[in-house]
Parts: sequence; structure tokens; C-alpha cells
Amino acid sequence: MVIVAAISDSEQSRDIAARADELAQAFDDELALIHVIEETEYTRIVEKQSNTRETGAGSVEDNAAAQAADGLDEVISTDYDVIGRVGNPGKKVVEYADEVDARYVVVGGRARSPVGKALFGSVTQSILLNTERPAVTVPALE
Repeated sequence: MVIVAAISDSEQSRDIAARADELAQAFDDELALIHVIEETEYTRIVEKQSNTRETGAGSVEDNAAAQAADGLDEVISTDYDVIGRVGNPGKKVVEYADEVDARYVVVGGRARSPVGKALFGSVTQSILLNTERPAVTVPALE
């Protein structure tokens, strides 16, 4: 099976990747890091590339995913794949997890109140509400 970790270009991705790596090792599963850019961001990047005549090896989504995963080798000890997608992040993560029959989906969360009540970001909330797979939420250390 596969452990799917939803990453972004945030510092919290290190914690998410580390937890996903622990699960992959514990279950002897594959590890996939997925980064989704929204359509508006995709359009902005494509327009910037065409205006500056930048070309890169690989697709925009794969390049964005590789950039989001940059530096995660320090916290991951197993082999992993980096997946890039374009669209609604919550929807695309759930679709990918279903596509690969993920054992777990690992996402980030944020603690917001003094009493420790967890309030999730909209992407995390969307994933938690729409996946039928077990999900692990990694709280941000704020």
C-alpha cells in the first residue's frame, strides 16, 4: 500500500513528511508526497514563463511539487515519489489517495485556541471530510 502525505511550500511540510515516513516504515509501505497548486497559481506560473521565455524540464505541477519537497530528504529515510497536481488541493489529494489505494493520508493542522481546540485549514478540513481513508493530522507547532 501507499502512505500519501499532502505537502505544501510551508515549514510544516517537514513534520508532515517525517510522520508519513514513520508510517511508511512501520507498515513497509511506499511513500508518496503530493503537492497541489490551484488553477490560478498554475496560470500565473505559465504566464510568467511565457513572458520571460523560461522553460524548465518537466511540467509546472511537477516542478512546483519538487520545489515543495526540497529539503525533505533530511527528514525522510525511505524512498518516496513526489507527485504534482493542478486543481482544488483537497479534492486532488483525496482523488490521488483513492487512485493509489492509500493506507493513510497525512495532512497538516493548526492549533488555534488557548484550550487546544484544533481548527483545521480549509484544505485539511476538505480532505478530512471527503476521504474514506484513515487520516493522520500533524499539528503545527506555533
